Amino acid sequence: MKKFLYIFLLVSIAALGFSACVHDDDGIDTKNYGPITVSKVYQHSAKVIKELDPEVGARLGTNLRLEGKNFKGIKKILVNGSPAYINPNMLTETSVIFRIPSYDAKNVDTPTGDDCADEFRDKIIISSNGNPDYVFPFRVMGSAPSITSVSHTLPNEGSWVTVKGGSLKGVVKVEFYNDNDEVVAETSDIRNEDAKGKGFQFKTPAFPDSYNGGYIMAKTDNGDAVSANFFWRVKNIFLSKFYEEEDDGLYKKNPQATNTSYYAWGSNTSGNMPDAEAYPDVPAVFPAEGDGPKNPAIFRSMPDYPGSKVPVLALSDGEHSADGGACIARACFNSDACSGRALGMAEAGYLGIGSDLFTTATACENIAIQFDYFIPGPWDSGRIAVTFVDAGIKWMANFHPWTKDPDAYKNGMTEWQTATIPLSDFPNFAGQTYGFVLKNTIKGTNGEYACQGMIAFYNDDCDGISAHEYDNFIMYWNNLRLVPYVTKELEEEEE
Repeated sequence: MKKFLYIFLLVSIAALGFSACVHDDDGIDTKNYGPITVSKVYQHSAKVIKELDPEVGARLGTNLRLEGKNFKGIKKILVNGSPAYINPNMLTETSVIFRIPSYDAKNVDTPTGDDCADEFRDKIIISSNGNPDYVFPFRVMGSAPSITSVSHTLPNEGSWVTVKGGSLKGVVKVEFYNDNDEVVAETSDIRNEDAKGKGFQFKTPAFPDSYNGGYIMAKTDNGDAVSANFFWRVKNIFLSKFYEEEDDGLYKKNPQATNTSYYAWGSNTSGNMPDAEAYPDVPAVFPAEGDGPKNPAIFRSMPDYPGSKVPVLALSDGEHSADGGACIARACFNSDACSGRALGMAEAGYLGIGSDLFTTATACENIAIQFDYFIPGPWDSGRIAVTFVDAGIKWMANFHPWTKDPDAYKNGMTEWQTATIPLSDFPNFAGQTYGFVLKNTIKGTNGEYACQGMIAFYNDDCDGISAHEYDNFIMYWNNLRLVPYVTKELEEEEE
């Protein structure tokens, strides 16, 4: 008798477990129900509950609540062909709550727009016990579009600029906003839209003279996306022309320098292109014939010419020694060739150019250093280091975009681009404010003036990629500037 009861108990437990699995998998009971109807649809989350217009729809990942009748019989819900998870606890006779799936059963992105087959596009298909599938038309948009980078933020009128990001599909136009959130220009000249929404190009329109920069907004079929407010900050340039003979308000004489140099450039740079006869292998014409951003009228090179080497720099923290062979060029942002007697940028007022855009209380993550650069030859090793205060690695931010996009640099660049480096990328500035930057880039601990500059390391490992030496590496650059780095918050439809 005890044995019989024991077997009966095991069978009962197994039956209960099987019943639970069926219930969890199907999300409901197995008996037949009446036909499903949907009367209303809501966005339903902890933050937002609002009724939605099916023709406006919602994005992937949005929580929906359908209201109607006969929902208890639901077996499966497909949104644009991707199965949605049905939690039995979120299912009643008159409502069901589920999330629009971002991925299908094969872990592939849920298709939207023209990427989705006609039989599934913009449809919620509900399968129910004892009834034919119920089809509810509902627009499904991709994930919210975003802008992660802009190839050049000081483009010439008529040049094409590349924007990269996500879900940038069906780009209609690009609008240019000033700091008062006013549209000052726009362009509908769009090309080279990536099929997966990862980027596109726009043609630069003419800007009014009053435009002092701001952010750009891409208007797409998938919603709006904005860049950081770092675009067209011409007035934030503190190093541009490099020549002692000129003073255009962007830099001036250093009254405390030991020579008559301007607040411009230190050592190891050339004022113009290398001589074509002396360096026949160096491109004599920069990318002026294409339709991308053109080179500035005046720019500098680092090092002086391809193949030139300067004495190796020994960093104060010992990370690179004088016999390590790491440094191919060093150049400073202030005068006197970084002799320790130069006037620091902050004290001269040139770190303060953006004072109406950021204050000493502004977080370093909301300010970036920018410069325009062009590298004509292959770049697949080493890095450019932008440095503050005696070249220690904690005052450095490393720039090596070839590690993330090797194809763009393996044969040399085809157009000028803008480098954007948030001040928070400098280890000692992470979590600090702009006031900390000003305080520590004026004078060192012993009262000496701090040095700011660039260093090119040609044989450093980067992101685990082994390095090799270059004989002819050269980078041309100009327009060093400090810019705001804040992305405008757009109203979100999702939670």
